[in-house]
Amino acid sequence: MFSYLELIVVVALIGVLLAVALPRLLPYVHEAERVGVATVEAELRDVLVVQAAKFIAGGESARVMNLNRANPMALVLEPPSTYLGELDSPLLSDMPPRSWFFDRQTQALFYRGGPGLADPDRDDMPPFQAWVVDVAWSDHNADGSYSAAVDELHGVRLVRVAGLGHFRPGKTGR
Repeated sequence: MFSYLELIVVVALIGVLLAVALPRLLPYVHEAERVGVATVEAELRDVLVVQAAKFIAGGESARVMNLNRANPMALVLEPPSTYLGELDSPLLSDMPPRSWFFDRQTQALFYRGGPGLADPDRDDMPPFQAWVVDVAWSDHNADGSYSAAVDELHGVRLVRVAGLGHFRPGKTGR
């Protein structure tokens, strides 16, 4: 049997080990989250390109315009387990940490980072990130709408917004 003194010594040693190890391990948790977000972002870019290629190969290039400001998560076979779905003007501060959601009002996909993720010394991972789908095309006949016979389709892209301070809802493209 252990005496109380031995128990206190073991608990104190565990506390010291945690105090030393935790600050060293925390950056790895943040880095894993950053890499996870970058992986989902890359998957979304790929699925958008594949969908646009399907439309074009099928002779339906005008349907590519339907991707503009669409929810890219709707094209993914398996969205992240923390994807909350399409929401109507959610209060961003009420969203759970490490969650994805599509705001129908702004037509943007959002990710809310985990606690402590926003490091003032690093600008690569703000607490909120937003993306919009943008179809790039040239309006050769200047009528404001895409015509496959006249206008030139450049492609579809997922535009990343560094943070909410930089997010400007509105039309993209053209």
